Amino acid sequence: MLTRLFYPHIGGVEKHVEEVSARLAEKGHQITVVTLKHKRGLAEIASHRGIKIVRLPYSNSKWGIWLNLWRRRSLIQKADLVHCHDVFFWYLPFSFLYPKKPVFTTFHGWEGKFPVPAKNKLARKIWESLSSGNICVGDYLINHYGTKAGAVTYGGIDVSIHQNFIGGRGLREVIFIGRLEPDLAVSEYLKALKQIKARYNLKITFVGDGSLRGQAEKLGQVTGLVKDIGKFLNRPAYIFASSYLTILEAMARRRPVFALYQNPLKKDYLTLFPGAKFIFIAGSASQLVSQFESARNKPRKIDKMIEAAYRFAQGQTWDKVVDDYLRLWKS
Repeated sequence: MLTRLFYPHIGGVEKHVEEVSARLAEKGHQITVVTLKHKRGLAEIASHRGIKIVRLPYSNSKWGIWLNLWRRRSLIQKADLVHCHDVFFWYLPFSFLYPKKPVFTTFHGWEGKFPVPAKNKLARKIWESLSSGNICVGDYLINHYGTKAGAVTYGGIDVSIHQNFIGGRGLREVIFIGRLEPDLAVSEYLKALKQIKARYNLKITFVGDGSLRGQAEKLGQVTGLVKDIGKFLNRPAYIFASSYLTILEAMARRRPVFALYQNPLKKDYLTLFPGAKFIFIAGSASQLVSQFESARNKPRKIDKMIEAAYRFAQGQTWDKVVDDYLRLWKS
């Protein structure tokens, strides 16, 4: 597995690679994750949950990454296959050095620019054409990048997650989970949360960090990045989130989810999600506030949605995601 950042770094891609790799290791596969050493003190060679971790010296230069990967080329030579997670350019020179080596790619997300620049689409098509197959995290990537997906996934949950049902009447706060950045429509979320706080005087917590942290702190507590969001999802709260993994984990804990989009790409991201009918999806701050008011005034309706979302989430496991990888590789 090639991935820019990995455990103990926090992020959606990092969690995806960790959960898939750990379960593959449990099945008897030998998994090596090659990543960048993102902070001092981390060992060059390490292990975690049965995964071998090889950390390259940190570099923002493609030449630096290629050189450091060349020094570790024996890993590629010995591997039965290579799987790139959004970093196929790392492997580009080696695709010509080892033309018969099976190499696959998972496209995890987008670059935060809309409309998607032509050069970004071209790069994706090149990585796709040089890969033996690919997985797209979300159908929206097919629509906006023209990718022909070998499989589509949305991530997974740990089925051991369990939280007692509270119901709409027992929800006492709002928790936003995600990066505090413009590409996640955080400015619109803040507009909505300002109105919600004024009308209902609910506690607001932001689990995340980013350039809009200062504005968020005017409305509530900002925790910064946290390793385990579970303790926040367990609280009796309305969850505001826009990423698949957070949405699934909130569903698994029987918490209602509110999500907001700011452009057609993010709209497709949310509305093409198979569990979209079990969450509240808005295209503006005013629409989000209206949906929130409706949920507060009709707790029985929200209770039914919570239970339907919970049943849906129980079918979205990491084992299911692993099966997608194995099928792709075998094909």
